[in-house]
Amino acid sequence: MIKSPLSRLAAAVAGTAVFAAIAIYGGAGVAASPSPSPSPQESINGIISLIMHKNAGLNSYQAHAVLDVRQLNFPWLHPVLEGTESYGQPGFTVLDFPHTPSYLRGITKVEGTVLSAPRWQHCYNITVSTLPEAFVLHMVPKINGEVSNVDVTVGRSDGQLQRFDWYYHDSDDHISLVQYYGTVYGYSVVQSQSSQITRHHIRAAGQATFSDFQFNVPVPTPTPTPSNPLHQCDN
Repeated sequence: MIKSPLSRLAAAVAGTAVFAAIAIYGGAGVAASPSPSPSPQESINGIISLIMHKNAGLNSYQAHAVLDVRQLNFPWLHPVLEGTESYGQPGFTVLDFPHTPSYLRGITKVEGTVLSAPRWQHCYNITVSTLPEAFVLHMVPKINGEVSNVDVTVGRSDGQLQRFDWYYHDSDDHISLVQYYGTVYGYSVVQSQSSQITRHHIRAAGQATFSDFQFNVPVPTPTPTPSNPLHQCDN
């Protein structure tokens, strides 16, 4: 069956909403101790450790979330979704949009752990390249899915997750996400994101903002699935 433009956009926005929902592990980190010639595995472990040594004492938060997605081709849709982002250790995030346009009813609630650094080595085969001020993790899913690989750009000095690039088996499909950090009550968190989306013949640009943070509050728990109880390898 051929999907309508509305349903294709809904699918693309649903994927984008997962990415925009997950603002994790920001801030001034604990620098990993360099070794003279680390092995590839030691390099990966050190980068993940750098990412994880953030925001001591932060176990959960909730924030007001606004996701603005502007379609760049026909039929030029422009949904703006407003709701609540909830984050809980060890990296599970829920984005709840109580009011959505009728053609986006399928993404009223979005859950995922796709960006949870502690699960990366379980879910992906990883190689590392080094830029002057960043590491780039090239991650290939161990379980075959729609995503062919994910590139994650990590700040070398602070471990900030600066950029994500999702590539799909359809070579024309690509989603990029850039994250912008700020400090709120001593915690470094992602306060805004921008994305470029080419998915299912839909081209769109997204902006997400997060505000009114409440830290270490009760948050929703994951909804188990039969095949993978905590969505550990969503891609």
